[in-house]
Amino acid sequence: MSHKPEMTLATIAQHVGETFFTSPWMTIDEQHLAQFAYSTYLDPDHADLTASKNNPLGSTLVDGFLLTSMLTMFHFNNSPVREPGIYGFNYGMDRVRFTHPVFVGEELRCVATLEKVDERPDGRVLVTTNNVIELKHTDKPAMVATWVTLFATLDGTSEA
Repeated sequence: MSHKPEMTLATIAQHVGETFFTSPWMTIDEQHLAQFAYSTYLDPDHADLTASKNNPLGSTLVDGFLLTSMLTMFHFNNSPVREPGIYGFNYGMDRVRFTHPVFVGEELRCVATLEKVDERPDGRVLVTTNNVIELKHTDKPAMVATWVTLFATLDGTSEA
């Protein structure tokens, strides 16, 4: 995994504007695309998929929401925040744009930049990252997303 040295919540604000991490390249396969469709009830038992199967870009187009959900994996595997007793809660997205189609078999990675750190009086910290999903061999990113994570301790002194 390619990421910066570990950071703590006490030092993270010093790194605003820097690359938070750059993930390794990975490939989306048909199995994960199918499992995502199933887990989001996009299967013949729950949805009429005629339009999706006949879209002008083809049936191997990767859903934008799959790309968005992959941010969880990218951050779990590459975040430099590895402080014991700290947990990051999904606080929400401020902005997501799908700027280039992604197809099964293409290689992609996430480059996350630390955009903002808001330290709260109760010890929790809101961390905003700008995430760019890059496609190998393509200059235009596939997705850009601003994601906010609430970091809190696991000792019960702060609640999400």
